[in-house]
Amino acid sequence: MVLESVISPQEAEARPWKVFLLAFVFAAVAVWLSILSGLHDKGVALVAIAAIACIPFVYELFNFDESGYEEATFLGSRTLARHFPVVIVLIGLFTGLVAGFTASYIALPSGQGNAVFDVQVWELGAIQSTFSGRVTQAQSEERQVALFEGLFLHNFQVLLAILAFSIFLSAGSVAILSWNSSIIGVFLGSLAFKAAGMGGSSYDALAALGSGILGILPHGSFELLAYLTAALAGGIMSSALIRRAKLADSFFIVVYDVAKLAALATVFLAIGAFIESQSIIAP
Repeated sequence: MVLESVISPQEAEARPWKVFLLAFVFAAVAVWLSILSGLHDKGVALVAIAAIACIPFVYELFNFDESGYEEATFLGSRTLARHFPVVIVLIGLFTGLVAGFTASYIALPSGQGNAVFDVQVWELGAIQSTFSGRVTQAQSEERQVALFEGLFLHNFQVLLAILAFSIFLSAGSVAILSWNSSIIGVFLGSLAFKAAGMGGSSYDALAALGSGILGILPHGSFELLAYLTAALAGGIMSSALIRRAKLADSFFIVVYDVAKLAALATVFLAIGAFIESQSIIAP
């Protein structure tokens, strides 16, 4: 079963909540299959399984988006009008994966959850260690600027990787998005586990989960928009290069849109890095 056989790109744009639900199911099934596989690196396996399940749909979505060019505008921009619905679909896909991985991590016993998501737990620990170091160093205004630059450059490397994967592998960027969604899922799930482990009730666990979401929402929303916009730009470019002969004059419109989307993704990334740097240095 693959996602594109369950929902078409047209229906996905009209009902993105269906993409969320299906992505949730794929994430949960990916975790289950990784456990049954008996592989040592289950954390890598579940990311790969979820990505493989989603790639055909995302490929069809990019082809569908690249094929139509209307004259309508959104927020004064024809580029946004053409591609904004697809970004909403990708948001539904990503958040569905996050929710599925979070629910799976919480549903598993604590020890088994850490064993299944072993790579994610290790990566999350490395990120938190880096985060703690930045907190202690961020004192002067110069260090605040350096912190912003460090966050932006790190995230920009991820953005470039997503863009490159999308151009050369079309929907290949889904692998990176699936990996990031699993990291966020473990982060949110661990917050709920900690609240419950400290003698808290189910309400306390839900409150911790909500607090974690609110904590990453200000900067995370812009970073997510940046990554999804970059994935869309690369996917459209890949499809356009393959179908260049059929596109004729429309090919240059596609190139213009790709350049504009890439620039917009960079702006989103800068905003997210600025917000995150301010939240780190906030007393």
